[in-house]
Formats: sequence, structure tokens, C-alpha cells
Amino acid sequence: MMNSPGNARAGRNDPCPCGSGKKYKACCFEVEAKFQTRQAPDVTVPLVRARQSVARGDFDNAEFWFRQAMAAKPSNAEALAGLGQCLCWTRRRREGLGFLRQAARQIERNSAKHRDIGPLMDLSGQLQHWGDIDGALRLAQLAVRIAPNSPLAQNNLALCLSRINRVEEAILASRKACELLPDEPACNVLLALLDARQGRLVAARQRLERVIEINRESEQTARAWLELGAVLDRLGDNDQAFEAFSQAAEGHRALPGNRAVDSGRIFNVIARNKAGFDRELLSRWPVDLLQQDGLPAPCFLFGFLRSGTTLTEQVLAAHPDVFASDENNLIAELTEKLARLSGIPDDVPTSLRKIGLEEVRVLRRSYWDRVEDEFGRDVLRKRFVDKVALNSVDAGFISTVFPEAKILFALRDPRDVCLSCFMQAFGVTPGTVNLLSWEGIAPQYAAVMDFWLAIRDRIQPSYLELRYEDTVSDFEKTYRQVFELLGVEWRPQVIAFHEKARKRFISTPSFAAVSQPLYQTAVARWRRYEQHFEPVLPYLERFIEAFGYRSP
Repeated sequence: MMNSPGNARAGRNDPCPCGSGKKYKACCFEVEAKFQTRQAPDVTVPLVRARQSVARGDFDNAEFWFRQAMAAKPSNAEALAGLGQCLCWTRRRREGLGFLRQAARQIERNSAKHRDIGPLMDLSGQLQHWGDIDGALRLAQLAVRIAPNSPLAQNNLALCLSRINRVEEAILASRKACELLPDEPACNVLLALLDARQGRLVAARQRLERVIEINRESEQTARAWLELGAVLDRLGDNDQAFEAFSQAAEGHRALPGNRAVDSGRIFNVIARNKAGFDRELLSRWPVDLLQQDGLPAPCFLFGFLRSGTTLTEQVLAAHPDVFASDENNLIAELTEKLARLSGIPDDVPTSLRKIGLEEVRVLRRSYWDRVEDEFGRDVLRKRFVDKVALNSVDAGFISTVFPEAKILFALRDPRDVCLSCFMQAFGVTPGTVNLLSWEGIAPQYAAVMDFWLAIRDRIQPSYLELRYEDTVSDFEKTYRQVFELLGVEWRPQVIAFHEKARKRFISTPSFAAVSQPLYQTAVARWRRYEQHFEPVLPYLERFIEAFGYRSP
């Protein structure tokens, strides 16, 4: 039997073993007493314990109790879904999705009897969050069949359909949701976004302005300002668009969760990395020494956010001999493992100096074990491309641990990068919190690009700087160079990358854009907003020059 702190016997006045902070008699005592009087195994106590652990954010303990519940009743949908969520949150997404899918099958069977769409909706949201859009859509469709007049079910269906670019079907469901809940901000923002995708800009504008006027939920009001800015941009009303983006940024910055994020952390990390990754450290382990472990050579695709990394990922994913990952935590996990091996937190260069050859080989093996865990064994038979834009901050770590790697560094006109970041909604983390203000984007861009310029000519891996403007103006020539670096043959089928992308779940804000044929309307968009660049241009001038974006 698995061991857990939750298994310990406790006196009535002792702290409850579940970790709630209450006395045992006021917490789990009565539940366990009932559990112990039953003849057959029961899931009540394990599920109570699991819920309490989840509420505390203790996913390891929650995993234990969900497994205990499954031992008592293997078909319990809550236990299956809870275990799946715990595994996903503890970075075992592939294994976790297996349990979430089992839960989905069980809930589908149960729904025929109970007609309760709550579990269907919850699990549909979980599957969508973790990238199983087909499973999420199936549950969303079932929820609508059971409760066609549920606005939440209709809105969830619309959201699922929109993520796989079935836009007109999504609009039908979204309109139904808005008819049932006319003043619900989230439903109206989604419908406006879908109308805008189909070119119905005036209707989208009017709907967003109404959401803003009602101002019912601060987060949705901020999102409405953002989407209104995008609509005004397409209508050519640039000054009003910039004002809308500014209002959105102000609204997002004011949200309590966002105010708590440390905006200085990424600058501290970059400063440590720039100072620590000197030529000696970057060449500490030569390629021929590390390649003796026989592991594949990874490829990395990074740059600054909104520089074309998602576009390139989709082009690469269209090649039969390449597997290009969506955003992931592989390198973040590896730097955490490095901190544990070295005993030095939050200082990657110093940690690398402390460890030896055996430890770096452990890190390399760990990386490929996690690739297999996350994406399956078949991926190891292809050229694996690890795409995470923010991995640019970890370029020194990647280059030191994987000197045989290939690196694709995405470039785009710095002014277009900053404008595009200002026009997007990002999940807020220490790496993106500065993108919530016009004045915050350029300093972070400058810090990241300064680090790249300082390190690029001292790293061991071969690299290619991939300009977004070249990808849209001379696609074949540009990507022939990319595939040559990766060591795979050019395949003409990658030209139709957008057809494959339409059917994939893509987690970044570019999911709709990369599902279309290439277009050039985003090139030099900054010129329409030139008057707003005066306060941020001093941060960008050096990089405009360095990367060849000075106007002729």
C-alpha cells in the first residue's frame, strides 16, 4: 500500500492528517467513522481527503488519495478526473490525459442516466486546457444535446469549435448563448471575436462597446477593450485602436492576481545569465564528449514573443520527419532539476559550474525521458523541435547542456514585435507581466535581445536567425534553409501548413492566424502607430540597427 502522511492515525484533538489545519474531530473524524462502518470499500474518505489536498495545492497528497479512491472504485469519474488533473499539474500531462479520457468515457455513460451536464462541462474545460480539443468538443456537444437551453453549454461548445477553426458553427452556438444570457460579458466577447474573424467588424464593434458600457466584470471588460482594439485596427481607426489597447492593458494590470506577479524577476534572471555565461562555461563540455551518451540532438525554436515562433512551429509540424512541440515546460523543469542537483537555487550559471560530467549527463537523459513522457516514444524517431519563445532567456543553459543542438532564433522588426505584444492577451507570468503596459514591453524586449547579442557568437550549437518578414515574402527559400539546418529534406507539402494547423490545438494567441495562408498585412504595421513609439524607441534603436531593420 502506498504511504502518505494522510494515513497516520490521529487522536480526536490532534491536527487532522489531511492538512486542513483543523482538529481531527472537527474535520475528517466523522467521515472516516462512517467509512469504517461500511461493509464494502467506499470512496467517500479518499475523495474528501483528495479535495482538501487540491484546495491546499498539495497535488502529491491529492494524487495519493485519488488513487485510493480508484482502488475502492476504479470507475469513479471524480477520482479518474481528479487524478488526471493532478498528474497534469505535476507535469505528467500525457499520463494525466489518459485518466481524464477515462473519466470522460465514464461521465458519458453516466450522463444517459443522470442528465447532469455539470461534470460534462467541468471535464470538457479540463480536456481543452490540456490540449485534447477533440475530447473536449465531444463532451461539449453531449452537454448541448442534454441541455440545449443552457447558455454555459452553448458557450463552451462555441469555444471548442472556435479553437479548431469551425467558426460558423461556433457562431451559431455563441448566438444561442447570447440569446439565453443577453448581458453575460464572456458570451458576448466570444461572439464579437467570432464575428470579427468572419469580417463582421461593425457588429463586433457594437457588441464589444456594449460589454464595456455595462462593465459587469472587470476581467471581461478588459478583454472587451482588447478585442475592440483589434477590430478598430482592422477598421483603420489607429488612434482609437491604440487607446483601446491602453484601456485593456490598464484593466488587466489592475486585476488582483496580476498585481501580485513579480515584474522584476525576468530582468534579474537575464542579468545573472548574461554575467555568468562566459566563454569558459559555454564551452565547458565539448560536443564530442557529451555525444558519447548516444542521445538524439535536440532542436530549439525561440526568440521574443510575437516574433513568428508559432508560424514556424506549424510549418515544421507539417513535415513528416519533424515533430514540433507546442509550448511546454521541459527546459523550466530541467533548470529546476539542476538547482536540486547543485543545491543552488535561482542561479543557473553558478549551478552549472558546480556540477560535473555525470550530473550533466543526468540532465540530458532527464530531458529526453520527459520528451518521451510528454509526447510519446514515436517522437524520438523524428527530429524533435522544442518550441518555447521564452526559452531565449535560457539560451546559455541550452547551449551548455546541449552543445550539439540546433537553434532557430525568431526575429521580427522590434517595433512590430512590441506592437503585436500590446495587441495580445497573454496568461500572466513573471515572463509576460511586463507586456501589460506599452512602457513595459520595450525594456523586456531590450533585455532579452541584448542577452542574445551577447551570447550568440560564443555558443557551441549551430544557429539560424529566422526573420519573420522573410518567411512571408520568400517562404520556400527561407524554410529550405531551416530544414537544411535541421538535417531533413525539403518537402513541398509544408507550404500547405495552415491546412494541418486548422485541425491542431494550438495554445498560443496565434492559433487563428496560423490556420490561414500566409499574409503580409502584419509586416510594418507599426508605421500606422508611429506617433506612439516616441517613449519606447530609445530601447529599440540598437536592435533595429543590429538586426537590419533600419528604414532605407
